[in-house]
Amino acid sequence: MKKEENMNKSFTLYGCSDGIEEQAVVTEITIESLVELYKKKEFSTLVESGQQFVKGDPSSAIAWNLLALGHRYSGNVPAALKIYEDLLKLNPSNFLLSTNLGNLYMAIGQIAKAIKCFETAREKQPNHTPNLEALAIAYQDSGKNSEAIVNFKKVLEIDDTKESSRYHLARMLVRLKSYDEAIKHFEKTDFGLSKSHQLECFYYLGDKENFYKNYKSLIKSNKINPLMSSIGSHASVRFGVSNKENPFCSNPLSHIKEYHLDKQCGLDESLIDSILDFYKSGGTDGKSQPLLSNGKQSSGNLFLQQREDIQTLKAIIEKKISEYLSHFKKSNEGFIKKWPKKYTLYGWLVAMQSGGQLGAHIHKEGWLSGSLYFKMPEKRTKDEGNIVFSLDGANYPKDGKKFPKESKRVNKGDLVMFPSSLFHHTIPFESQEERVSFAFDVIPKK
Repeated sequence: MKKEENMNKSFTLYGCSDGIEEQAVVTEITIESLVELYKKKEFSTLVESGQQFVKGDPSSAIAWNLLALGHRYSGNVPAALKIYEDLLKLNPSNFLLSTNLGNLYMAIGQIAKAIKCFETAREKQPNHTPNLEALAIAYQDSGKNSEAIVNFKKVLEIDDTKESSRYHLARMLVRLKSYDEAIKHFEKTDFGLSKSHQLECFYYLGDKENFYKNYKSLIKSNKINPLMSSIGSHASVRFGVSNKENPFCSNPLSHIKEYHLDKQCGLDESLIDSILDFYKSGGTDGKSQPLLSNGKQSSGNLFLQQREDIQTLKAIIEKKISEYLSHFKKSNEGFIKKWPKKYTLYGWLVAMQSGGQLGAHIHKEGWLSGSLYFKMPEKRTKDEGNIVFSLDGANYPKDGKKFPKESKRVNKGDLVMFPSSLFHHTIPFESQEERVSFAFDVIPKK
């Protein structure tokens, strides 16, 4: 019991999602130095220092927590998982451990385990807003929308300055077509893509005056992103105006690039089979995807899995991203000229059965997106199973206008990359074979 009491006492020194942001007075300077390394994002050094610290004081829960965070953010997710899972076995009622392990489970796509952790933490501290928000996001990803909304609202009841929860709540209101209410929430925050989502609400409502007023304001602010760009491209066709001022990508259809990957590129049957076996064995949970019919989408970022097959695939894709940039190096489009200095590569799998299709969408949080085909069913008609790119999607009002589109015939081993602002969807197929693609986004680091 002495060890568990020590752990509980140590964790009361901190009060935020990672247990780091609000530091109380501590006497151990070495703990303070670990905290500083975390704050400075010097995660590799944090791991080295943390390992040295716990050798001398293995009962310090604070140090173990910091070491786990260092492992997580330096890319060694399995090591972080082991620390949290081992500590929770010793101290199963610890609030902070449950929250941090839940966050880690979310990152690697194990939503069911994450929800269990967050719900356990909620029992201990029902008004802890970071945990409530994390639980709401987990509910949202698992398709439990009503539970998500309840928890986002609960966060705002406790702390109405919590901009991230207001942002997520407003996005859910957009899904429910409660545009006027969503606009009010987006107006109160600058979190994430709030002003671009607000722009989208004006667009849905047909409020042309406020739409262009806000669109021009976004352009002047230099906050370019795929969402505002896709809306601007759609509006250019709908309202018959020029799209040249679009700051992210004014001509996304001309920035689609296709490749074929084979053994020479490092992609062979054994690599594909290994990744698919991991997925089918339950390596990640499924994610709620309303636009997907007769199919499943993996949850979390597969690139966080420290498996040789996943990391080999990551290296192959990163090389192709470099080739894409080299190909378009003379482009004047904003997403090329303002290519992020640092980015995260986020990947997931989409598997469809006969009749499967994915509705038109963009990747709002991305910059450059791609789709690599692991399995493609035999085509019985010319276009079935194809990926289609267009300036139209998201049920935006078209006012009877025709929008340009381009269908791409894709086969196993093909890779297609494109600006994240470009709408894309798939054509249903009749074959009993699976259609499996590995999708990914380049996401700028904040």
